[in-house]
Amino acid sequence: MPIRLLQLLFRLSVLAFLVGGVLIVLGQAAGIALGDAAWVSAVEEHAGPPTCIAASASGLIAFLLSYANKPQSADAPAEPQSADAPAEPQPADAPAGPQPTGAVEN
Repeated sequence: MPIRLLQLLFRLSVLAFLVGGVLIVLGQAAGIALGDAAWVSAVEEHAGPPTCIAASASGLIAFLLSYANKPQSADAPAEPQSADAPAEPQPADAPAGPQPTGAVEN
């Protein structure tokens, strides 16, 4: 699957579950404000499953994109440098060691 299509599907699924979550919260808040318990449970029954499906889809697509977006360059090191590697050179005018804080001790 092309990466662009995965990115589009990811954006749409994130948008769907965010809109679904907002609808659930606002719908249940309206049900509480109206004092209608049936409304509160109906909002979750109708908007809950599609919102959870969209959230699951976005998670799976994000997982696929994490593998699809890895750069594949030939000059990349095969493994990280070891601790034995030489340190980067420091500028000559930078003093070594801790710097004074300016506090005067008596």
